[in-house]
Amino acid sequence: MRLAVLGDPLAYTRSPDLHRAGCAAFGIACESQALRTPSAGLEARLRELADAGYRGCNLTHPLKEHALECVARASLAAERSRSVNTIVFAEDGWYGDTTDGAGFVELLRELGREALHERVLLLGAGGAARSLALALHWAGCPQVRVSSRTKPDPRYHWGEGLDERFLGWRSGEEADALRTASLVINCTPLAGEEFPAQPRTLAPGVLAVDLTYGETLTPWVQACRASGLQAIDGLGLLVHQARRSLSLWLGREVPVEPLAAAVGWPR
Repeated sequence: MRLAVLGDPLAYTRSPDLHRAGCAAFGIACESQALRTPSAGLEARLRELADAGYRGCNLTHPLKEHALECVARASLAAERSRSVNTIVFAEDGWYGDTTDGAGFVELLRELGREALHERVLLLGAGGAARSLALALHWAGCPQVRVSSRTKPDPRYHWGEGLDERFLGWRSGEEADALRTASLVINCTPLAGEEFPAQPRTLAPGVLAVDLTYGETLTPWVQACRASGLQAIDGLGLLVHQARRSLSLWLGREVPVEPLAAAVGWPR
């Protein structure tokens, strides 16, 4: 099976390792590669992969929203969130889905938490944030709020009442939400010493999740842990969203254990 992950700049990714591990669990040989692909070249790249016999691909920043225009069919979650992170090159037309949100709900369960008991604050409002917000809402989460550095585009609506839950970036409302949230998720590209939120502003017992991941834990996750908070990076979500993507490509349920082992999750 031939698979790929596309993004720009795509400096570091473990997706090919997960693709190979998922296929190997069923004795299927897999060729997977990371291909740097700018938004302007996405459609041509997808056509190239489909013509070469690829089964599908994962998409990361900044391609998720643009990919919706390239598929013939899309899941309800992908349409509502305007985000596609998985494409299946099917004979009856390319199919787009987002496995970020459902994968995140599964990650919470792995950690012994349930969405319906969480008070969530999302920092950032891109494709991943929209996918997570909808999935958490659909899973019964009673409170999902979003703090964004930019105002929501008036041409689009998040739906499900989520448009009414936006908070101003670094506003008093955001500060209040940080003090009361049980789950804070960094969906922004902020990295290094520029933290999306200072650990001291978070509530005791909070779970801090940084969707960014790298060879080592991000500085924000390290700082949160040093402050005594539970914190994880985006490697866990990568494992769970990849499991759901692989299930689409293989047409069967894929176990999570070989994927987690392939990338060293949890860490």
